Amino acid sequence: LRASKIMPARALNDPKIDFAWNSEVAGIGGENKVEALTLRDTVTGEERELPATGLFVAIGHEPRTELVKGQIDLDDEGYIQVVGRTTATNLEGVFACGDAVDHTYRQAITAAGSGCAAALDAQRYLTELADAAGLEDLAGTPSTPNPNELREA
Repeated sequence: LRASKIMPARALNDPKIDFAWNSEVAGIGGENKVEALTLRDTVTGEERELPATGLFVAIGHEPRTELVKGQIDLDDEGYIQVVGRTTATNLEGVFACGDAVDHTYRQAITAAGSGCAAALDAQRYLTELADAAGLEDLAGTPSTPNPNELREA
């Protein structure tokens, strides 16, 4: 189990939690709502039905970055490498976020936060391109002033 030290012990001792080791969801049963899951044992192939009223899908913990392999730098584990503490990649104008870069947390909320950071980095990139070309901001907003060039009031 990937969790804090105390959580696996609590979960394993909770009579309401049924662990389905070496299993994958092969089917979802129910009429207009989840009523059961069909679980397939990944070792034996045997299937069993588990009564259930809900399902939380976790995609997994391997980054799905095959699409950009060979175009954007990936680390040894397949995660997209970003420049420093930004979302910029080795390919100019391309920004990465979410589980494709996150080795540690891999949670929806952290992916959303890094998605926001990537959007801000992309907007800053477009603003800098527009400023350099003397154009209105390509991101559709007024040019962002450089704080170092602002006069004190």
